[in-house]
Amino acid sequence: MKQLFFILFLAIGLSLTSIRVAAQGFSFNTTGATAHSSAMLDVTSTSKGVLVPRMTTAQRNAIATPATGLMIFQTDGTPGYYYYSGSAWTMVGNMPAGTAAGQMLYWNGSAWVGVAAGTSGQTLVLNGGTPIWTNIPLNLSVGMSYGGGIVAYILAPGDPGYDAHNQHGLIAAVNDQSTGIPWLNTIYTTVGGTSNAIGAGLSNTLAIIANQGTGSYAAALAKGYTGGGYTDWYLPSKDELNKLYLNRLAIGNFAIAGYWSSSEVDYWAAIYQYFGSSGQYGDYKVGTYYVRAVRSF
Repeated sequence: MKQLFFILFLAIGLSLTSIRVAAQGFSFNTTGATAHSSAMLDVTSTSKGVLVPRMTTAQRNAIATPATGLMIFQTDGTPGYYYYSGSAWTMVGNMPAGTAAGQMLYWNGSAWVGVAAGTSGQTLVLNGGTPIWTNIPLNLSVGMSYGGGIVAYILAPGDPGYDAHNQHGLIAAVNDQSTGIPWLNTIYTTVGGTSNAIGAGLSNTLAIIANQGTGSYAAALAKGYTGGGYTDWYLPSKDELNKLYLNRLAIGNFAIAGYWSSSEVDYWAAIYQYFGSSGQYGDYKVGTYYVRAVRSF
C-alpha cells in the first residue's frame, strides 16, 4: 500500500513539472525548456530555489571519501556553503586562514594568496603585479618633523643598531613633558642593569617602571606620552640624552635646565644633563628635573 501511495504521489508531481532529458543535459522546469548546452543539470524557477543537503559539521565530516567539488550547507559552527577541495572542506567565499598577525592577502588573478612576510620598518611595494616588502632608505635629517616628533639623531657607524642601508635614530617629543619631576616614585631602590648606551633608553625605562610601579615620576611620564599616536616613547639613556643636547637647537624648545636620563648611578642617584652646558651629573633621585621623551625609528 505504501508503494502504491508513493507511485501515485510521484506521478502527480511529474504531471505538474516538465522534465526533459537531452543529449546535452537534464532540465527541470515548468516551461518545457531544454537544458543549457553548458549544463548537465539546468533547474529553472522564478519563485523557488535549490536545496543542497543540510547537515552539521560532524555529519559533514562523516561523509566517506567525499568527491572533489561535493557541496553541502553546514548548519552549525560557522554556517554556510562548503565544498570539498580534494583535501579539505572549504567555506564558499571564505579567504584562506591567516597564520600570523598582520598577514595580508592579494588576488593573483585566480586566487587569494598571502603576501610574503616582511620585517619591521619595511615598505610594501608592487613588483610585477606581486606585492612585496622591501627596504626603502629614508632621507631624513636632524630637525625634520617625523614619527610624532622631531628627528633628534641619526645613527652613525659605530652606534648600536646602525644600518648602512637604512636610517635609524632618535625622535624627540616636540615639547617637554615636565618642568620638574623626580626620577623615583616614592621610595629609594636599586633598579640595576640600566645602561648608558644609545639604544638602551627603552629597556632602561621599562626596568625602572617594573621596579617603581605606577606613579608620577620621570620614566613613567615619558612612557605614558602618546605624541603622534605612538605608544613607544621612553626616557632617553645618558648617551641618547647627550645627542639631544648636541642637537638641541635643531630640535627646539629646550630650556636651559637639567633633564633626566634613564641611566641609574646607584641606589641613591641617577644621571641628568644640564642643557646650559654639556655637563652630565649624578644627583639624588628625589631631585626634580625636566623630562623630554624620545622614541626610536
